[in-house]
Amino acid sequence: MPEINRQKPPFRVLFASEGFIVDGVASYNLYLAAALQKAGISTAVLGRWMGFSGYQQRLREAGVEVIQDLSPTVASPFLAARARRFSPHVVITDSRRTFPFALKIKQAIGAKLVTIFHDPPQMDRNGSRGMEQILVNSDAGVTPEQIIFEDLKKLSVNLAVQYIPRPLSGMNKPFDWPQKEPFRLLCFGRLSGWKSPGMRTIIDNALLLKNRIPSLEIDVMGGGWRLAPFYMAASRANRAKGVKFVSILGPQSDPRPFIGRACAVCAGANAAAESILCNRLVLAFAGYYQGPVTSANLEQGIYNNFGERGGPFLTKDNPGKVLDGLMEIYESWKNDGEQKTAHLRDILSSHFDEKAVAEQFVDLFQRIL
Repeated sequence: MPEINRQKPPFRVLFASEGFIVDGVASYNLYLAAALQKAGISTAVLGRWMGFSGYQQRLREAGVEVIQDLSPTVASPFLAARARRFSPHVVITDSRRTFPFALKIKQAIGAKLVTIFHDPPQMDRNGSRGMEQILVNSDAGVTPEQIIFEDLKKLSVNLAVQYIPRPLSGMNKPFDWPQKEPFRLLCFGRLSGWKSPGMRTIIDNALLLKNRIPSLEIDVMGGGWRLAPFYMAASRANRAKGVKFVSILGPQSDPRPFIGRACAVCAGANAAAESILCNRLVLAFAGYYQGPVTSANLEQGIYNNFGERGGPFLTKDNPGKVLDGLMEIYESWKNDGEQKTAHLRDILSSHFDEKAVAEQFVDLFQRIL
């Protein structure tokens, strides 16, 4: 293993990624790699290229090296060779997709392995991705979600696990408050049966919402195999109204321009936090419903990942609440929405502070090396 120069800069960190697709795991790699690079750590993100662009350009803009190869599988021999040439002190991976490949890199070059848990631990998972394999072969574990951290602590294992939030504050700066007309709504997140019932409810009731909010325009941003049904539902609404007021944007590697032109955002998970940091009111839901994010439920939203890990009920079980919450957001936006977001941004900026997160990881690296 290469010697560590603790003067400047102390570490080289490699992210072993499935690829550069636009999803929560890849966005975590983007934010953390950019934060570490800004802190003086030499970072690279390694992953297969699957024929379309993702976060590569944003990583390069942050000074992060992008290592990619066209490959049908995560474990590409070319990527493994490139990883050896980068000669990292620390390899960071997720606990699901790329752990087996990251472990091979660790064993080949003697680097330390930090595993990020983006999902609750599943002890019934077997083979090279089994939880026992992950816990035994990782040098440290980290999760950006409090609720997952509580689950990991209950495992009573020797692996030290830390809760470290996402470093969201650096890239998500507040936009100016938008004009009142048109009232543009952004639905933002992965299109899936679990995460997207709220967004589908909005699209299926687009005409009803348009009658209530005449200037309404709806943008839907996200990817997944359910994109086609969203296109069809939007086309039906636009034809019925005789004007295009629903747009399906598909996956976007940089959501900030679309957040900036929106009046309000419907999102869950980290997309909700990003949008609040960008100075927008948020109706939070994913698998679970949270409702309009306020000072009263912000802490719970952080804990439950804004509807992804918990809430008062499943979004799909009470779709009418989504419409009620949206109208509540609209009224709040007209009245005092701009003032309400200021307090929320202050709390989230402190919780997801880019510099603080980078410092926590540097401290972790120093302990395991």
